[in-house]
Amino acid sequence: MDTSTVMWVIVAIVVALVVIAAAVALTRRASAKKQERDRERAGELREQAAATQKGIRRRQAETDAAEARAREIRAEADRKLAEAKRLEADVRDQKSTLHDHVQRRDEVLREADDLDPDVETAADPDHAGHEDHEDHEDGEAMESSQRSTGQHRG
Repeated sequence: MDTSTVMWVIVAIVVALVVIAAAVALTRRASAKKQERDRERAGELREQAAATQKGIRRRQAETDAAEARAREIRAEADRKLAEAKRLEADVRDQKSTLHDHVQRRDEVLREADDLDPDVETAADPDHAGHEDHEDHEDGEAMESSQRSTGQHRG
């Protein structure tokens, strides 16, 4: 091989090395630019996530407050339901006691009528169809009023 051929081979090798070096440099530069773009994009995404996180915290606080209010209202409703049940039981007891008092009063009035010679009872022939002292809405109040004022039948 002569010197000019060797020289051309060396020049070709150097050119090839320069082209390879340039290609590697360009690839690295492109890779560095891509990494920088990716970093910027990742930063933007993190900012969006941070903004979303603030909204999430606010909504979580609102949800927690609503849940606490619902528990308070449920507890109040449970207390009111328990009170209503207690009052209903009291009313049943009072009605039962009232019924007992009404029955006792009627028994006492019957006994008084039986003893009083001025009061005609159902056993009297003139008033054979007359009802005794039973609980009637209007009649009971009138009979009770007549007895308390001393009025007698007949």
